[in-house]
Amino acid sequence: MTKKLIMGLWKFGQNVPERELEDTAKEWAGNPKYIEVYIRKVSKDQIGIGFAYEGGETKENYDIYFDKTSDQLKRQFGNGLVGWDIASSSKIIKGF
Repeated sequence: MTKKLIMGLWKFGQNVPERELEDTAKEWAGNPKYIEVYIRKVSKDQIGIGFAYEGGETKENYDIYFDKTSDQLKRQFGNGLVGWDIASSSKIIKGF
C-alpha cells in the first residue's frame, strides 16, 4: 500500500541561524510521522527545512498539518519564515 505523504519545504530568510533550523528539524525527526527531514539551501538568500510527512490522506489532514506547523513556525521564527512549497498528496517512486 502506498503511503499518502505531505511533502515540501518551509523557507526561511538569511536572518534565521541555520543552527536554529537544525534544532527544529531534529525535533521533527523524532516524530515517526516524518518519513524524511533535511535542511538545504533553496535560493541565494534562503534556507529550507524539507520534509516528507505521513498523513496526506485527505484535504482535512493536509489543512490540519499546514495550519499547525505554520502557526508553530511563525511563533518561533516570526518574519524569518518567508514562504513554503508544500503539496499533498505526494507519492515516492524511489526512496531510501
